[in-house]
Amino acid sequence: MSACQGPQGPSGPAGSTSPTNGTISGVVKDAAGKPAEGASVSLNPLSIAAVKADAAGKFSLANVPAGIYTITATKAGYNAGFQGPFSVVAGSAQTKDLTMSTEAPFPIAAVKGVSFRLNDTDTYAGNAVWLTTHYSQKGDYSHNERIIVTSGLNNVGVGSYVYLQGREKDALGNALSNFKWKVTGPYGGTQKDVSVSLDNPNTSTPRFKAERVGAYLVDVTATNAKGATLSTRLTVNAGKYAGVELCATCHSGNVMPDVVSEWRQTGHATKMEDFYGSYSPTSDYCIGCHTTGYNEQDTAGGFDEKAVAAGWDKSKSVTAWLKDSKWSVDQIKASPMGQLMNIQCETCHGPGGSAHTGAKSFEPSVCNQCHPQGNQWKTSGHAKTGYNSADNQNANTACVECHTGQGFVEVKVRGKAPVFPSLATPDNPATLMAPGEQAPVACATCHDPHAFDNPVLGSNGLASHQLRLEGKVTMPNGATVDAAESAVCVSCHANKRDLAYKADFLAGKKTRGVHDNAQADSFYGITAAAFDYGKGNYGSSPHPLVVKEGCIQCHMAPNPKAPADAKVDNDKVVLSHGETLLNTIGAHTWSMAGDFQGKRVENTASCMASGCHAAGSITTFNRKTLADYDGNGKVEGIQDEVKGLLALLAAKLPKDPSTGAILSSTVTATNTTEAQRMALWNYWLIANDGSAGVHNSAFALQVLQRTYQQLTGQPVPGATIR
Repeated sequence: MSACQGPQGPSGPAGSTSPTNGTISGVVKDAAGKPAEGASVSLNPLSIAAVKADAAGKFSLANVPAGIYTITATKAGYNAGFQGPFSVVAGSAQTKDLTMSTEAPFPIAAVKGVSFRLNDTDTYAGNAVWLTTHYSQKGDYSHNERIIVTSGLNNVGVGSYVYLQGREKDALGNALSNFKWKVTGPYGGTQKDVSVSLDNPNTSTPRFKAERVGAYLVDVTATNAKGATLSTRLTVNAGKYAGVELCATCHSGNVMPDVVSEWRQTGHATKMEDFYGSYSPTSDYCIGCHTTGYNEQDTAGGFDEKAVAAGWDKSKSVTAWLKDSKWSVDQIKASPMGQLMNIQCETCHGPGGSAHTGAKSFEPSVCNQCHPQGNQWKTSGHAKTGYNSADNQNANTACVECHTGQGFVEVKVRGKAPVFPSLATPDNPATLMAPGEQAPVACATCHDPHAFDNPVLGSNGLASHQLRLEGKVTMPNGATVDAAESAVCVSCHANKRDLAYKADFLAGKKTRGVHDNAQADSFYGITAAAFDYGKGNYGSSPHPLVVKEGCIQCHMAPNPKAPADAKVDNDKVVLSHGETLLNTIGAHTWSMAGDFQGKRVENTASCMASGCHAAGSITTFNRKTLADYDGNGKVEGIQDEVKGLLALLAAKLPKDPSTGAILSSTVTATNTTEAQRMALWNYWLIANDGSAGVHNSAFALQVLQRTYQQLTGQPVPGATIR
């Protein structure tokens, strides 16, 4: 007998087993001490499934393996409550009570960006201007007080106007009205902060002037449609410009990550230097966007004030003065102006010279200071994402990676887990701003302001689109495609459901089928994206082979020409290089078609541009096909044929008994058969693609025809079968 075992054996009395796991129980309460019913309680690391607190706030986690944990309680509308780290030992029973504070309210206001390039019509009083303009060959100079540009950042140049914007709706979609504003700002001396007057104070869009360096507190209340009063406090910092060399002392890799070296490779870093040779005394506007801190109304030490220090007397525009005086680029660099020439850090982050309060924003207003593409973007579906998304407002972290700008960058590009501040714990820090502060999918979502990746030959030498992703993308279904410059698009516009989810849906374990974003699955003809019924790969059109740049080659094709009688309004119709173009179709609208003055306009020029279709051969996306694929006795356009097949299949699919609509999000093993679930999946794959066969006609036709036959036991009656 071993001296180590003794007569009872190694595990205690005969027939017994020593406990190896522990138990954690407790109560979850809010800050007022009330039970937080329904709060989710989990452990990190996640060793067992999370549990819900009952009506009394009580919870119990059993069979917890020995280890070191943090315990966390989460619930919508509250900040996470947590304890830890702590140890769990075999056989232990511990009590861990948790308290959750109320989450910060959804903000009902924000700082507003203003840009004449987006047809904003704000004006300064007394004919004051942001930029002196309009030089004539006669030597006359005039001003245009309607030319105003602001960044929308909470970090502004001292002496500048801060534009505010009350939101139209609260977090639950209730309309807001009756805005009341109060601004308190720094006095600048030893006295207390003082009240700051506002222009248009009884509107949802007031403004104030930040006349002193320091922090301004903006308090706003509003009433929602249900009569409740909501409030928000914003902080706006006013400072002076210092130039990139000060930023470089920390942001060149010695203290913070090196973004300055990356920036130096971009076109922003040499913008004025590259284009100064093309300036003329009448090209007044260029200087405002090719330099940093230009604003003749503020006192923040921007490029305009550096020009004054170098001798500009304001009798003419800066550009006219520089050109008339024959300044060279080297002379500008050596003068005070050299400190702030080109587009530097503070253009996008705000002045940082007097206080390190640089802002970071994914809002399009930062880029709209100079880029007029915002006029096109605002008509797109991307403009309806961000804090306008109900999913995002409700802190659904599963949606932020494609519905918000920061979410895409942090999750899709940088590979971080999406964590809102309300869900953060010491071992799971926040990676996102609060839901109500999330910007839409806009400029900085797709383009990295600091990067110079995959250079291309531009009109001024090497340039870069500065896309955050390019090249190969592995889609959720497991297929890897070379999406070239459309990698950003494919990263979100591919069905979010992976193959494991697809299998669970088939088994009746998931209630919702294909997500709304299945365009890439269809375009690239991915068989695994659909159920193939064991018959092998689906067919595919030549599009994936000949449309090398993928999505952007068609969806960002140049704006189509406007009808001959269209009038330029710099909104829907613009004049570009002598041509009158529709500004609501093509380019950064991503729209392939639209209505103008009651007429349908389709941007089919991209079809011929690839060289696959002969010039002038495509006048509509609904081009005539070779056969009758939906069996209605007519050879129609491809979109009509696909819509016909969708309608045939829809008639055979199970419906929601309360609405009569095809099942989409309530599919279970009890209300459908396995064959019906396969058919529902395939139906929504093609329907949610949205192109009605244009992306990949062969794939769409074959998926629908094969699905119909498998569901009904017969091929589509009277149709030519692919």
